[in-house]
Amino acid sequence: MKVSEGIGNIKKSITGFLTIAIFVAAIFFAGIWYAGRNGDPKITSTTILNQLQEANELTTMEYHYTKVGKFENSLNINGWDIPLTRKSFLLTYEGEIKAGVDMSKANVQIQDHVITITLPEIEILSNAIDESSIEVYDETRNIFNPIKIEDYTAFATKQKQIVEEEAIENGLYSQAATKAQDVIIKLLNMIPDVAENYTIKVEFETAKEDPQEDMTEDEADKPTTDSQKEPTEEPKQNPDKNLSEDLGNEI
Repeated sequence: MKVSEGIGNIKKSITGFLTIAIFVAAIFFAGIWYAGRNGDPKITSTTILNQLQEANELTTMEYHYTKVGKFENSLNINGWDIPLTRKSFLLTYEGEIKAGVDMSKANVQIQDHVITITLPEIEILSNAIDESSIEVYDETRNIFNPIKIEDYTAFATKQKQIVEEEAIENGLYSQAATKAQDVIIKLLNMIPDVAENYTIKVEFETAKEDPQEDMTEDEADKPTTDSQKEPTEEPKQNPDKNLSEDLGNEI
């Protein structure tokens, strides 16, 4: 396989694609809940929360990617590259990012036949490169600066970070949030008592803002005014000293 052909194929699929994960685990625990019912138990926030938390990590979106990356490095002294010490390699690889919700942090409240489920923020649950897909091209052989295993490891870590940022920019988090809401609502509506008697709302926690972050640079740099400063006590005068001074002036 030629390098040019490999890069061409990579470019065609470099943006990857988004797909809905089949949430078998959710259906499984919902079936256990419904099948194991004894009589007609009351729907409570505790019972719903316990069932949701059995899912542990709810994966709602998968992001598949195929990438090409180049690694370069040279020995240097005081920031200057040393000639004849350059090493590099070109690498293609495939991987998969899974995004979803940590259900152990979920919260459930029931009021007036409304079930409100509050979920933590969407997060990256995993990001794995398929080792069998890795192909290395144009690898240099430099006796002064040979390629090491650590170079591949550091390169893979950096590439994962780049792909995650790209996936988030392409809407991974927003789509995963929408799918999480849909999955949970459909899951709970599988229970007749819930579907017939309750309305389900699924929302996400809002990040707490630091008041200091809301300050503008001008406000942060603005000096403290005299009215904002703590009052300082004026030095107490010695009445005997003032009296002696007055007598001295009279004399």
